[in-house]
Amino acid sequence: MTLSFGTLLEFLISWIVSAVIIYIALKIFPGKQQRENITGALIAALIGEIIFAFFNLIRIPFGNLLAIIVWLYALRKLFGVGWLGAAVIAILIYILSLIVSLIGLPHLL
Repeated sequence: MTLSFGTLLEFLISWIVSAVIIYIALKIFPGKQQRENITGALIAALIGEIIFAFFNLIRIPFGNLLAIIVWLYALRKLFGVGWLGAAVIAILIYILSLIVSLIGLPHLL
């Protein structure tokens, strides 16, 4: 695998777009979450990418399902919400990601 400037630039743009999506989802979600700022969103986007890349790399049965569960756990810990709160945030992120995909912008999650 070759790391080129273009690949790095694409990753950075995708990371920023994903972080903005997460930030917007956190602002939509009712209540005051921990790390409800762009830094927390950047961290969440990077952790989510690492989790999904890891489970893609090890290729185990139901790897995507396990990755989602681990990501929900990470959202719980990062933002100080319960399992239901993490699931609602994840659903909001998914819906916003679909909208961004329809527009044609890159994103990680």
